[in-house]
Amino acid sequence: MTLFEKYNSDKPSENNHLLLSSLVIRSAIITDSHTLAEILNAREPGDLAQIIKNFQDEISSLDSSGRLLLVAEYNSQVIGYARAVYFMRSASSNSRNCPEGWYLNGVIIEPKYRRNGVASILIKSRLDWIVKRANKAYYFANARNRVSIEMHEKFAFKELTRDFVYPGVTFEGGEGILFEIDLTTK
Repeated sequence: MTLFEKYNSDKPSENNHLLLSSLVIRSAIITDSHTLAEILNAREPGDLAQIIKNFQDEISSLDSSGRLLLVAEYNSQVIGYARAVYFMRSASSNSRNCPEGWYLNGVIIEPKYRRNGVASILIKSRLDWIVKRANKAYYFANARNRVSIEMHEKFAFKELTRDFVYPGVTFEGGEGILFEIDLTTK
């Protein structure tokens, strides 16, 4: 099992316009919990019932939690999701060099739909949502995750630092990079 999509510099599928023309991006709803859990469990196996409950809890509290959870739907089937979270430093959080603000926090797409532009649309959708709330947004990645880094560079994310700690996140087998985007130019 690998956490990162295998790097391939080839262009996405030429048939991706069929997928993208039918793609719907929307906020997650409680009935998405099982499908979202299956998508995550395929990538990071765990207790499926607990993962479902975690998604149910997250979706139930979205309006009041400083979180955004978007799903990508193709032919009425959820094929991926992405989050944005508001990070606020606190005395109890173990953080270093992490600015307060909105962070793009993970994109997971079902393997058979990858390399078709779905993740890029989820990035743009989250940035469009954040720009109404903030002047900057952040994102971090393992330095080994070239696919994610190159995808975010297309949106003008710039490296901010490699010397940071974000609560609860480790960069197994690599170093983390924190990126920033200036949304005032969007």
